[in-house]
Amino acid sequence: MPDHTELTPGRVCHWQAGPGSIIAEHAQALTRIDAIAEDILRIRVAPSGRLAPSHSWQDASRSLAGGRLSVEERLRVLHLETGAMRARLDLDTGALSLGSADGAVYASDLAPVRWRPVERHEIPTLAPALAPAVASTVASAAASTAAPAATPSVSPATAPTTSRQANSGGSTGLATTGLWLQKALDPREGLFGCGQRFGALNRRGQRLAHWTTDIHSPGLGVVDGCLYQSHPVLLALRPGLAWGLMLGSSGYSHFDLGAERPDALGLFSLGGELDYYLFAGPTPAAVVEQITRLTGRPALPPLWALGYHQSRWGYRSDAEIRTIANEFRSRRIPIDAIHLDIDYMDEFRVFSWDRERFPNPRATVKALHQQDIHAVTIIDPGVKRIGSSYPVLETGLRGDHFIRRPDGELFTGYVWPGASLFPDFCRTSTRRWWGDLHAGLLDAGVDGIWGDMNEPAIVDRPFEVPGATALAIPLDARQGDDAETCHAEAHNLYGTLMARATYEGLQRLRPQRRPWVLTRSASIGAQRWAVSWMGDNASSWEDLRTSLPQLASMGLSGSPHVGVDIGGFYGACDGELFARWIELGAFYPFMRAHAYYGSPPQEPWAFGEEVEAIARIAIERRYQFLPYLYTLAHRAHRTGEPILRPLLYDFPQATELHEIEDQLMVGPLLMIAPVCEPGVSERQVLLPPGAWYDFHTGSRIDGGALPARAADTGADANANAMHRRCLLPAPPGRMPILVRGGSCLTLGPRRQSTREPLTKLTLEAYPDERQGDSWTLIEDAGDGGGNAHDTQAETALAMTGGQAGPRLRIGPRQGGWQPHPRQLVLRLHLAQQPEQMLLDAVPQVDWRWDQADHAAVVTLDDDGGAHQLSAE
Repeated sequence: MPDHTELTPGRVCHWQAGPGSIIAEHAQALTRIDAIAEDILRIRVAPSGRLAPSHSWQDASRSLAGGRLSVEERLRVLHLETGAMRARLDLDTGALSLGSADGAVYASDLAPVRWRPVERHEIPTLAPALAPAVASTVASAAASTAAPAATPSVSPATAPTTSRQANSGGSTGLATTGLWLQKALDPREGLFGCGQRFGALNRRGQRLAHWTTDIHSPGLGVVDGCLYQSHPVLLALRPGLAWGLMLGSSGYSHFDLGAERPDALGLFSLGGELDYYLFAGPTPAAVVEQITRLTGRPALPPLWALGYHQSRWGYRSDAEIRTIANEFRSRRIPIDAIHLDIDYMDEFRVFSWDRERFPNPRATVKALHQQDIHAVTIIDPGVKRIGSSYPVLETGLRGDHFIRRPDGELFTGYVWPGASLFPDFCRTSTRRWWGDLHAGLLDAGVDGIWGDMNEPAIVDRPFEVPGATALAIPLDARQGDDAETCHAEAHNLYGTLMARATYEGLQRLRPQRRPWVLTRSASIGAQRWAVSWMGDNASSWEDLRTSLPQLASMGLSGSPHVGVDIGGFYGACDGELFARWIELGAFYPFMRAHAYYGSPPQEPWAFGEEVEAIARIAIERRYQFLPYLYTLAHRAHRTGEPILRPLLYDFPQATELHEIEDQLMVGPLLMIAPVCEPGVSERQVLLPPGAWYDFHTGSRIDGGALPARAADTGADANANAMHRRCLLPAPPGRMPILVRGGSCLTLGPRRQSTREPLTKLTLEAYPDERQGDSWTLIEDAGDGGGNAHDTQAETALAMTGGQAGPRLRIGPRQGGWQPHPRQLVLRLHLAQQPEQMLLDAVPQVDWRWDQADHAAVVTLDDDGGAHQLSAE
């Protein structure tokens, strides 16, 4: 019988400090604490006394310069200090307590780390087909780790030592090391993030496992919150403080977010060590910046990718693709991309075309380009295992690029093409081979790549054979350069590394253009290479509502470029649901409508003229907002700032907003309040602090606030804000959109695609006498490198209030990029018509008053110079 005695690190026998780190040798373990930066700590506890090594597939660019860590021992306690963080390591127990520079205590251990061997039946069941595979994650591996790593890595699990493996990937009766840690939670602390999940925005009270899963694969489902993506990262928020935590482990793990013990945050990791990062905050924005500083900033997408995308599993021929494109153009519905699902392939073989249905792929794509529409093709990881004459298979076998079973045989599973092999993306050479395979698609003119089925999703027999069930790659299958790891550690990273291989291939093959990659499965860090959507949803009001906290949580987890299938993938969408979904989808960072093979038509015109008109207006609005959205994409690329985010991100001090999930911010200037119920024509909106304007009317909204007092500050202001509710009209086609007072929105004209030049730039200015906000418009050519100063332009905008009245200040355009000749339309929203408008202190003769939008309008040529607009 295995020994289930729990062990803890025990007394520290010796410690030593190095540059930015300390290593403490316990009686039964080793602890290392690194100041990755002044505001990021990494903590590792290794029961074996040896830390896990870094791997070849871990991106070296994630290594930060490191912070300073001062260390002092007092009364058997090590006092650690960086510029932003304080920590105390108890030398008698190994327990760690954390605090901020100003003395706030957070993330403190309730007890030391503990560990013991874990039996198969004790491992939380992820899904019926995966349970035996997870159990095989094996064993004594926990003790067989390598020498200490000098640089940050993410590597918990180590190689299994058994060769007794069943077909499903597991042997029976094997144990592995489970490590537990509990940290104290403040009673007022909300827990947010954790990436792609169902359920409430605030995760407190839940238990969430981290294991990428195709929830619609036979025999699977949603268990312990597992979906297509794995993001073991969270943001904790309480009055006055936000902090973050991320597991460094890529193997199976879970968070207990107060489910077992309400006052405790529980961490569990299956593998050789407990490895986690702490982020100092102290605001939600700071935590997200710290997460993406460590894991990588989001890639900057090309401008066209922010336009509208149309997709369907079932566009089965060149003729159908051309018909869809013609319908969009003839109906004057804007579009920038059409996606080709698995229908375009020859017997579902990746990197092939069915030459009967698509006899000339280059002509198909050229026809789309002639209508200013981009082409995106799907690629799955499974490579059809057939006899001969399939170059992808042949070169893959020659290069030994496919995953093998522990006994050395090639692992074979079933996906769309039938029996298939699966690339080992942990290998450097395999990623390069996979990236280079895209040359044929690029030669045909394809613009973007859509990665699917990359959890990886596999079954044990052909789809057409009854009884198919999910099949796991053996978790002790060796992967990586020199077989440095096993699938137990690589599983959650499979989709991310596939996206990386694709992105780097596109970058190498077509360096003059920004790669654009879409992925279904992802983990922390995937934002560097891919946009993601939330997988196969349903045509239901529930799934429409779910998209709000789900996408907001993705942004808090470091992934700003996200979306869901508009209208739903499975089922039959009705007109009202599609109308509500498309008006919300216009503000998703990634906007795509997609549907299942055999479901009713789901194009914007499929529901009749009324819904088509609503869809047209919604998509046109998307294109109007592109100058603002594209600036948000640049900001995300620079700092990780989420595009679509919950109210708590911008208003962390307004505690009554922390639980709100049916209103979201789109960047810092815009708030949307979607309608997610049928038969609704108005909705109540809770107004955050400050002035707000109705975008549809241009008028200021006072809401139901108590009488404002100039002295309202702190708690009194929050108490007042709790009553600031208003009821807004919200018929289909008019989702409430609110603009923050003191801001200036940058909008463009209605266009059919991003290929049309921006001939007019509208600055919508919304005064707030109590405050003014600055905003910098960021522009470039929309593709290419996009990072150099001479390929971008920035224009600073600022609203000021006060006794002199509202003023819009426009700074001179900075940077080497020059826009297409265009007009500037300056619109200053006011309660009543002013007597005069002044541009650069000169009274204007040809200004006009827009009564419908409560705006004074001045038009001039955009000369790139500084200007000031004011009213008298």
